[in-house]
Amino acid sequence: MTQTAARQVTRAWGLLVLLTLLSLGAGGSGWTGLAANGLILAAAFAKGRWMLMDFLKLRGVPAGWRALFLCWLALVTVIPWATAALPLLRG
Repeated sequence: MTQTAARQVTRAWGLLVLLTLLSLGAGGSGWTGLAANGLILAAAFAKGRWMLMDFLKLRGVPAGWRALFLCWLALVTVIPWATAALPLLRG
């Protein structure tokens, strides 16, 4: 592994750890509501994207495959938030 590649992996790992700590802090601090859920799920989406792009090496694959995986990830993170928001929107 080249030094540049090692730096990229280390940087991605550090960002993943920071996002995990952000999620833990938001969940454990007693924050409630859609904003807290949105923050946690946004961090989960960012972590998932980094995992797909950097660790599963999707940067070099055709755009269709990247789009497929990113759409799946978006659905997995948006559907739980929308499910929680729906009762509030109905009023």
